[in-house]
Amino acid sequence: MPGQRIFLIIENPKERMNCVSLLESLGFLVDAVPDGTGARTYLEENKPDVVVADDTTPEFSALDFLKKTSLSGSPCKTIIMTSDPVVDYAVNLMKYGAMDYLIKPVDDRQLELSIRKSLATGPARVPDAESQDKKIAPKKKQVKIITKDSKMEQLLSLASRVADSSASVLIQGESGTGKELFAQYLHEKSRRSSHPFIAVNCAALPENLLESELFGHEKGAFTGALSRKMGKFELANKGTLFLDEITEMQFHLQAKLLRVLQEKVVDRVGGTQAVDVDVRVIATTNRDAKASVEKQEFREDLFYRLNTIPLVIPPLRQRGRDVGLLCDFFIKKYCRIDGRSVKGLTDEAASLLFNHGFPGNVRELENIIHRAVLLAESDYIYPRDLLMEGAEEVAGGVETGAGESALDTASGSLKEMEQKMIFKTLDQTEGNRTHAAKILGISVRTLRNKLNEYKEQA
Repeated sequence: MPGQRIFLIIENPKERMNCVSLLESLGFLVDAVPDGTGARTYLEENKPDVVVADDTTPEFSALDFLKKTSLSGSPCKTIIMTSDPVVDYAVNLMKYGAMDYLIKPVDDRQLELSIRKSLATGPARVPDAESQDKKIAPKKKQVKIITKDSKMEQLLSLASRVADSSASVLIQGESGTGKELFAQYLHEKSRRSSHPFIAVNCAALPENLLESELFGHEKGAFTGALSRKMGKFELANKGTLFLDEITEMQFHLQAKLLRVLQEKVVDRVGGTQAVDVDVRVIATTNRDAKASVEKQEFREDLFYRLNTIPLVIPPLRQRGRDVGLLCDFFIKKYCRIDGRSVKGLTDEAASLLFNHGFPGNVRELENIIHRAVLLAESDYIYPRDLLMEGAEEVAGGVETGAGESALDTASGSLKEMEQKMIFKTLDQTEGNRTHAAKILGISVRTLRNKLNEYKEQA
């Protein structure tokens, strides 16, 4: 098989060069480009034996690429690499003719085997594109906001009335109250719902990266800018851009954001020509935005531009009626996801939850219920399964189905339960610490420290 031509579509220069070196050392002829524009130009004049594409490459859509080559009647043997695996997306790619779907980081041996397997198979399959569209057209995700609280119902009514407008929205509320869910609700109810919903966490990226991420950059704009990159505004064109934790944005970027909102144009970093965009912006913050303005941490003109439609989400502790509804919803959700058969809460467990202040709001409640569903050893969730402060006192007189006390009175019983729950969750996630930490509501570092502690005690 050496001498056959492999075409790489990979943005990251280090990854691209590593792949080129590996494949050339194996005797393949290799061509590579860093973006979708280069890929289109290359494929107009060349017919490689296998295409290897990173689905995060700028101006490149793996699914659109497969659809287009399928409709042309001469599909390419294509291997897709991704760092963000999604089952439904992977299924769509395979149905449209992808030979393989590799989760990054991809080791050299894995890539070599995938390419050799692709070369050894017959011609790439040409699917019936029209029938495939009917079979696998993704169902529109229905955003579900669970509430019986009068204030929340008023907010939902307001959101429904303004959803189809182009007005900017500023959503304020504590962490975990569901601000992003409201943003998705607004997008789904608008005429933009068939276009992208792009989310950016303004607090998660350093200043220099955030500017490039939002507005894009031109080739050579700064060290490492080896190709043009479209920013999130351009990627969200005709759709919605969700800016999470907007008050964390640096002051000079706020001025640039204000210009985009006013002029409907984007200036790429290092660019000389403005790019027209049509984007509806929804911003959120867990801080008091007005107070940030008064402290001169946030631009007043940007605040008023974003605050055209203000939504303030109340914390869960002020929505007593919603706790029970959310518990039922999350129990059913995680029973379905994890294959469990929990029917509900015992009275004692429900009482513990109803009297909890939930500083982490709905996100905290969801994590508690997810843990409890995994830990429950009967059809109902007992206080011991919640692993909350006060569970030992509440559970003292509760009997399990086996007739044993729900919690030992000996000191350290909670630690034993914690250890049991951690190991059970790791077993559930097949040893994936990142996934397990997310379910447990702790950091990967904390999980690692706990495991080291158990190892020392063994």
